[in-house]
Amino acid sequence: MAAQHLINVDLAKVFSSKEKKGLITILGWGDEVEVEAFRSDHIEIRVTQFETQPDGSVKPNKVPGFIVPPKALKPSEVVIPKKQSAVLKIDFVDVQQGDGSVIETPAGQVILIDGGDNQMFARYLANRFPKTSAQKPKEISCILVTHGDADHFLGLTKIHESETEERLKSQPWKRLFIHPERVYHNGLVKRPGTKDGKKLPDTLLLGATKVVKENGKDITLLTGLEDDLLKVDPAEMNEPFQKWQQALKTFRKRGPIKFRNLQRGDNEAFDFLADEKIKVEVLGPIPTKVGKVEGLRFLGNPPNGPRVGQESLLTDSKGFSGKSASHTINGHSIIFRLSYGGFNFLFTGDLNDEAGQVLAREHNQGKLNLQAEVFKVPHHGSADFSGAFVQAVAPVVSIVSSGDENARKEFIHPRATLMGALGKHSRVEEPLIFVTELVAFFQVVGPTRSEIHKFKDDLAVVDKAGIAVVDKKEAKKQSFFAFSRAAFGLVMVRTDGSRLLVYTNSGQVKMKEAYAFQINQFGKPEPAQVRQV
Repeated sequence: MAAQHLINVDLAKVFSSKEKKGLITILGWGDEVEVEAFRSDHIEIRVTQFETQPDGSVKPNKVPGFIVPPKALKPSEVVIPKKQSAVLKIDFVDVQQGDGSVIETPAGQVILIDGGDNQMFARYLANRFPKTSAQKPKEISCILVTHGDADHFLGLTKIHESETEERLKSQPWKRLFIHPERVYHNGLVKRPGTKDGKKLPDTLLLGATKVVKENGKDITLLTGLEDDLLKVDPAEMNEPFQKWQQALKTFRKRGPIKFRNLQRGDNEAFDFLADEKIKVEVLGPIPTKVGKVEGLRFLGNPPNGPRVGQESLLTDSKGFSGKSASHTINGHSIIFRLSYGGFNFLFTGDLNDEAGQVLAREHNQGKLNLQAEVFKVPHHGSADFSGAFVQAVAPVVSIVSSGDENARKEFIHPRATLMGALGKHSRVEEPLIFVTELVAFFQVVGPTRSEIHKFKDDLAVVDKAGIAVVDKKEAKKQSFFAFSRAAFGLVMVRTDGSRLLVYTNSGQVKMKEAYAFQINQFGKPEPAQVRQV
């Protein structure tokens, strides 16, 4: 039975009996529920409970549950039909070192913003949107890839891989079939880094360029921006882009896909949200036009750091120097501001100091508005940020998407200077700052023998009884101290335009960290009581 109802309070406890015994879970505002019956003093529902399998994976199962409201609330006020809800849902998912977010509108339109570079985002989506197939894929209104770094989109190819992975055929809850109606990106496709065994210069890594004169100085513009990613020669793509192209070819077999590279002012690209009174302003990337030549400016390397408490200088001698492909693709991330009622959300990809200063100046000149209550912090909390940009945003709630998986991906994210700036430049006395890796919870497993973690072809070797096969040679090796996830990292934001809820899970079923805000009579956000039953 498909869920036709939603939770209409901030947090609702679900028990295994109508006597409020045996807490199963706590549902949040906008969560879908399958209603079995409305009674005079409670609601009978079916709810998802996650059970650990012998191989360590987690399987979702539907179990009966009861929501028992206080006498001051009617059951029909706590759980309402979907069509009566006006709640916008935005989830920021812990994908380790990367970004992955999901926007779901009151009418059920889904937008994916980036997707990390591993399977975590795909697994989350598969559990959220179950029972899909190639014949009945989940319709995705839009996939927006902020820029072409693998930690922002390679994880989306894992959705495609889940369709055909042999080991997942017996675990359908890990599989997801989708059809994206739109795929938006910034037009920059990374090329292979070498040719004929030689490393290529940065200016050849992002497509065609043209050197032009601006105020008497030479600047390099990227003019070879791509639109339809399926029309790009695979030989002109690096490996992550080639995998993404293959996934898109499969997705397009299920229906048309509208491809588009976005630039400042392409707000009409989000007209499909207009009927729901959701407004989107595209603020970046910002094209540069010199004479008849238009493109994205090649950006440079930031000054040596660390810097504390001051903006980097833009002079040639002390400011950004050279031509850096990585800083260029980051600085030209798609930046957009989503507004719903009295609340605004700013998504920033991997925006850096150089590009952030441009936006901050325009904000201070009244050319655009960067202020937002909810701020997806740029570049995983990197030190390469503009303090003036953070000051312009003046966030109430900030979310940093970061995680360190191994030594190769250790970047000291988020940086202390960035976290300090988020607190200092908030417009409220006690701002909220979330880090996705810190809202995940781990439990101690203890010393573990290596044979339990023996892998072959990326598959855990277990027998039919679910017991790991022991390799005698491996068994002689030293054990290691292990941890396992007790709760995956999620920062969940809900709003109907006049109230806003932000909450996270914990390692305990009974505990949530939750905060609420409301728009006051002056149109400003102020703290509100969390509504719990």
